[in-house]
Amino acid sequence: MEIGYYPRVKTGELIRVVLVRPEEAGNVGAAARVLRNFGLRHLVLVDPRLNRPEEAYTWAHGAEEVVEGLETTDTLAQAIASCKRAWAASRRRGKLRGPTDSPRQAAATIRQLAESSQPVAWVFGSESRGLSTVEVGLCSDRVYIPTSPEQPSLNLAQAIAVCAYETFLSRFDITMPAPPPQASIEERNALYAHLRETLMEVGFLHSHTADTRMAVLRKILERARPTPDEVRFLRGVVRHVGWCDSGSGKTRN
Repeated sequence: MEIGYYPRVKTGELIRVVLVRPEEAGNVGAAARVLRNFGLRHLVLVDPRLNRPEEAYTWAHGAEEVVEGLETTDTLAQAIASCKRAWAASRRRGKLRGPTDSPRQAAATIRQLAESSQPVAWVFGSESRGLSTVEVGLCSDRVYIPTSPEQPSLNLAQAIAVCAYETFLSRFDITMPAPPPQASIEERNALYAHLRETLMEVGFLHSHTADTRMAVLRKILERARPTPDEVRFLRGVVRHVGWCDSGSGKTRN
């Protein structure tokens, strides 16, 4: 499979489906078919581990062009860098993973953002291990698919089908105004890195607590859904804090 790029004009092309370390070519093909079923076509593979990638075309069955046009990246951060928001799908829940949306809740917001030309993503982990806590943390949001406790785990292609269907269904029920333009995940990650560096310098963060405290700060700022201008403003604040601490700036008594 070669990397291809579709022009991102239609709503379905602004909604990408990201598969992290997929292992089965059949699931890639099935995902392509599901995307085509529900009006999507932007498929991204992160560090794929496919033994027989050509089998994806067999499973795509009518959606071969989605397989032909998929993109590949080395890291999840690269795959979602330009997205305004990204929903990590996982059946694992806990304090470190934060609150979750249902597929229907997530799809409604995804549709609103895409309708206002803002790229967004559904993110799915590998068949055997899913997404790690770190990978979930790279995404702005989380989605949990409710299932029977007797058989809680879904096949990768099945999970994608649920989310793609809800995305398709949401197009018929858009009642809320489009949200303002949001800063991309890449822009927000740059803010968090800048914030972490400065807070380490001023002594608020220490090596043994930095990860935990930054996770809390990240959750607070992610809930705010900052715009590009707001991210630039916050980085200016952080920069000034660094200047004041180094003696280069002025502080008020």
